[in-house]
Amino acid sequence: MIRLDDSSGGRREPQQRLPVNPRRHKVAPENRKRVATACNACNIRRVKCSGDSPCRQCRSSARDCVYPVAVAKASLPRAELDDLRRRVDLLERALRDTVPDADRRHQLLQRLDADVTTTGSNTASSAGTDTGGSGAGTPSVSSPVHAGQVVTPDGVAGLVSYQSQIPSHPHPHPHPHPHPHTHTHTHPHPHPQHHSHLDTRAHSHAHAHTLPSPYQAQSQPHKPGIITAHIPSPNPPHNEEEQASTEGRLLEDPDGHARFLGETSGATFLDYLKEFMGTIFPLAYRNGHPGADGTTFLSTQGSYQTYDSRPIYDRDVDVLWLPRSPEMQAMLAELRFFIQDGNGSWPSGGIYWWGDLSTVPSPPTVAVPASGTLTRRALDDHRRLAFYNTAFAVVTRASLTPETPQQPDMSEYYFSRACTLIGNPLDITRFTLNDVRVLALMGFGLIEMNRRDAAYMCVSNAMHISIMHGAHRGWVDENGKRVFWTLYVLDRWLSCLMGRPPTIADDAIRLALPCDAPSLPPAAGLRAHVELSRISGNIVCNTYRISPWDNSSGPVRHPEDALRLLEQWQESLPPILQLSEMGLSDDPACCLLHMGYNQLVILTVRPVFFAAVKKTFAERHVSRPSSLNSHPRLALLRQCISAAELNIRLARHMLALNHPRKLLQAGLHYIFNAAICIMLQDLLYAEYLVPKDPRAREHDIEFVIARFEEESSVGSPYGKDCAGILRDLRVLVYRLRAPMIQPTETHQAAYAQASTTVDMSQGWPQKAGQDVGIQQPVQIEQGHILYEELVSWIDDGWQPYPAYV
Repeated sequence: MIRLDDSSGGRREPQQRLPVNPRRHKVAPENRKRVATACNACNIRRVKCSGDSPCRQCRSSARDCVYPVAVAKASLPRAELDDLRRRVDLLERALRDTVPDADRRHQLLQRLDADVTTTGSNTASSAGTDTGGSGAGTPSVSSPVHAGQVVTPDGVAGLVSYQSQIPSHPHPHPHPHPHPHTHTHTHPHPHPQHHSHLDTRAHSHAHAHTLPSPYQAQSQPHKPGIITAHIPSPNPPHNEEEQASTEGRLLEDPDGHARFLGETSGATFLDYLKEFMGTIFPLAYRNGHPGADGTTFLSTQGSYQTYDSRPIYDRDVDVLWLPRSPEMQAMLAELRFFIQDGNGSWPSGGIYWWGDLSTVPSPPTVAVPASGTLTRRALDDHRRLAFYNTAFAVVTRASLTPETPQQPDMSEYYFSRACTLIGNPLDITRFTLNDVRVLALMGFGLIEMNRRDAAYMCVSNAMHISIMHGAHRGWVDENGKRVFWTLYVLDRWLSCLMGRPPTIADDAIRLALPCDAPSLPPAAGLRAHVELSRISGNIVCNTYRISPWDNSSGPVRHPEDALRLLEQWQESLPPILQLSEMGLSDDPACCLLHMGYNQLVILTVRPVFFAAVKKTFAERHVSRPSSLNSHPRLALLRQCISAAELNIRLARHMLALNHPRKLLQAGLHYIFNAAICIMLQDLLYAEYLVPKDPRAREHDIEFVIARFEEESSVGSPYGKDCAGILRDLRVLVYRLRAPMIQPTETHQAAYAQASTTVDMSQGWPQKAGQDVGIQQPVQIEQGHILYEELVSWIDDGWQPYPAYV
């Protein structure tokens, strides 16, 4: 297996910073609502920095709080900068002609730099009184001549005598590139330093921005034709662009490896939610001992749960081994029921297609050599077994439940066999269209393992193989067409999960949608799934502007366009895919399809929903009248909440239909987002958004938490992490929502259960259960540490992420 990674492993040093978001606009100093410059940790994590030392974020997470080196601006005319660049280029050419050997030039520049540093420190005290005869603010074109230098007529110092001091043989090892230092030069012209190669103009341009010392004490207003350069200064600039957060974030996995997750990613939204909850945390715990309730959720800001940075299973296996034929038949039938067409019983025909899952593979006839290692040719001859081993790996993992425990390692062994048989994914000479379904099913299995980055790469590779063989242009039969569209669905699903651009654009695909064919299940379910995935791609690329189809940057679009597309999709569904009057269906694939539809509704409205939560919470605590009841977008919030409630209802129904089977990753993802939405509903202080049945709402949340606890009981870190997040968030919301709902037995039981990690000697769990719903909100007055932050949420209107609406 090939591992492509860099030496740093994706880690970022505390001194590194992210580039300024180019989509941010300039804000006048008097209109700023954020600090001028964020610390390095907040900058990399794209969270709001309080500007303290240490800042609030670093203090709460025990991080080193380091601010960037302050710089000031100095200006000089463009003509003067061009002249400096020309002279630097002239000096470099003269140096190359005089000292052709690069190692000798490097040693010479080191000697010169040491002399310049010494001279600069000796003359710094007289720099303010001695202008060098060149006029105030005007750098001289001649350089002080060191001993041993010969000045040529055009001002270039010929370094003649230094050549005799350079060794006649080059260094046996290349010089390491020294770390750049900042020096105060008394030379009126800039010159290259600390570089072993001075053969490009890029270096001269970079060094041309280092200004001479007379400019360090000047400050000129910006004028046309003036170039602004940056030099060190003790006073930091007021640059909001350095602080401004962007929609996507770099989040770290448990091993400390950073990955970019875009705007639509649930992990990114959770990080925004943690930032919000961390800000208002003092208000949640003002009447009791803080303890540990909610702090686990808050302490994970800047991270997310995955083990993608760890090696994928590489077991020592016999790649040609297969289970007995009855066992294989049973596993394939279970997989077909689970993720394809219900063994032919689902009217929709299913919403995925992986190929023929009814035929059991024949056992191989090749004997494994005594060494235990097969040749590549022997592996290629049995390449077909990769699909079946992948199928066995997926169904073995999907069948793990507390009631039917199995050996988790079995799926790892099957997956290792499949990886060995499929070979190096970069060796395109061996891959055909028959391998696409293997890689697609591998991607599906990796999603079930919560290895979404690995799945993203696997599905992307499968898509490129399909494109290489022309599948996107129609060079496939109906079976191949369905496999391609299943791959397309996975590609769009992962794009939405990760907040990243899809692999292939819709305009590049000229393949007809799936259609009914003899000996194949109905195509209605897969066809509707493809159409819904197209809308998903539109939401990711255009609504969230992750990869806009019009190639333009700018603010994220209004959600109404996406919601209109979703409504049209729902209205155009054939009768076999419509839900009953009760909002349910006896076809599990149809239920999952509608859960995907509801999740896209939540995703589209979620930024507006989150903005409303922040705005109404702030209005409540700074004694402002609520603007939510009369807001024109109140209907969007109702639609979001209704979609969340329906998804939990559909999940209950699916479990009843599929008993004793559990929900797969897609279903778990849908109900997790639904539970978050229902919890945050309690912070929307609006007359028309109060839960109609608080007890039913509590039971829904308990149902979701129980599903993730079941996942945790079979060894899933993903299930354990999600269950902990939901429990902690529920505690935080309960402490913030008073006095809307009076405490009930359900509330108190939930609070007591979630508070078991608190120091019991403090009496916090009992107090929490008693004062839920009866405490009055704290009124934040001007001058309070949170006042400006809360007011900014009100003044931002309905902008949840930067420039959303």
